[in-house]
Amino acid sequence: MLRVSFSRVYVFSASHRLHSETLSDGENESVYDKCNNLHGHGHDYKLEVAVSGEPDQQTGMIIPMPELDEKVSKVLDRLDYKHLDKEVDYFKKIPSTGENIILYLWNELVKEIGGSRLHHLKLWETNNNSFEIGKGGL
Repeated sequence: MLRVSFSRVYVFSASHRLHSETLSDGENESVYDKCNNLHGHGHDYKLEVAVSGEPDQQTGMIIPMPELDEKVSKVLDRLDYKHLDKEVDYFKKIPSTGENIILYLWNELVKEIGGSRLHHLKLWETNNNSFEIGKGGL
């Protein structure tokens, strides 16, 4: 069965400090370098959300754009303009690395969009750093 995918890009801003409670101060500095700054730093993240499935017979769409926007916004609003380590419970116990942020987004978006439709996420932290997660390999 062929499936069609549809991708849409969203933007959110957040700050964080890369730091692990399981490492010493020296190890944190060594692993995270300048991103371990005590006061944190911020990013304007870009998130590509891809859904897949069979287009609806009537609308010709996998999911109406306003519905996708609403579901994604519900999740991103929890992160937007937040200090992740201080204001988002999920990151109070684990480092707010790009890898962990995209895992958080995947798990939350599966709840909103549904595991059968959510296909792939790509998160840009900077122009040089991006993270991907999806079904069936990348």
